Amino acid sequence: MDLSMTSRPVKRFLSAYKTHAIQLSWEFSYVDRRSKPNRFVKDITRPQRTYMTLTLTFGNDKEEEEEEEYEKKEEVENFHFYILKHTDIEDPYDGVVKQDYVRTINGVKASLAMRKRKNPVEFEIGGESTATDLKFLESLTEHFKSIFYIDAYNVIHTGSFISDFFQSFIWNYRGNKFGKLHIDPYMRGMKCNEDQMKMIFNEVEVDDLYLKLRSNCEPIHGLNLNSRKLTLKNSKFLSFDDVLDAKCEEIEITFPHRLNADDHLVKTVSAWKTGEKLKNLKRLKFESGDWNGEGHEEDKTAFFEKVRSLGIIRHESIENKGYVDRDTDEAVALLEYDGKEFKISDDSDEEDESEDDE
Repeated sequence: MDLSMTSRPVKRFLSAYKTHAIQLSWEFSYVDRRSKPNRFVKDITRPQRTYMTLTLTFGNDKEEEEEEEYEKKEEVENFHFYILKHTDIEDPYDGVVKQDYVRTINGVKASLAMRKRKNPVEFEIGGESTATDLKFLESLTEHFKSIFYIDAYNVIHTGSFISDFFQSFIWNYRGNKFGKLHIDPYMRGMKCNEDQMKMIFNEVEVDDLYLKLRSNCEPIHGLNLNSRKLTLKNSKFLSFDDVLDAKCEEIEITFPHRLNADDHLVKTVSAWKTGEKLKNLKRLKFESGDWNGEGHEEDKTAFFEKVRSLGIIRHESIENKGYVDRDTDEAVALLEYDGKEFKISDDSDEEDESEDDE
């Protein structure tokens, strides 16, 4: 199989798919065969020893006739390249990967053995070492980039086997758009410093950002919280002023301690109500990382007393809820707070969900 511009497989790709819709995804996640026998789980085809994956996602718009009207539907197909952790042991499931026949990339023999799986859109690659496998993944990425127009890159990192993740090749693409950037190392096996945090927030355009990283940083000022969807499971590094300046539509943040009614909650409600900040916000959730339930009832009571001056209307039947109008338009937000979790959501969304339930 020659993955070059003139090869038959690539020609079929180019003729079958519109290149503007292609996304390229990297996933770093080691599946231990002892943890879950996923070969017996329906619809899971990923090899057991997979620990790196490159996925090409092709979208193709087609018009189909339905109820005498033409509706535009997007067909999506994924091509997976699985890199398997090295082993010298042969067994019926994901043993030593041997070439089914010689595979080349632009006429050069691939540095790692690659074979096609039963599913024609899946390939498995026999790994050697983490460094070698990362280099192969980088070469494969560059090759696909030279053939197709990559609309967005996605990163999912839940492993703990890449010790220098922030020096890996994926950050060479930070000038491009990232669709998803999810970093949640196994057992929190990675710590992030101030420069790395600034790179993530200020140098990378991300649509969906999810971070669960250890960090001993003092609050960093000047981080741009501009992702459409933002989830932070550790916020010690975060300045609350940057939260109030966020351009996100959806925000979920876990704070290490109890939520402070004045410093966190009242400020957030006031910023949204004036219409000067949080203009794009549709959903927000703050959660306390303090698992001790003491003080939750007092915190809830204190909050609703403090926001009464902002014109909050308490819910007619649920004491943990209230409504607030925005000064600049007719928008109404639903507030929820039980002493541990604080939420703001578009009231129209709540009404739509209620109608759906009925």
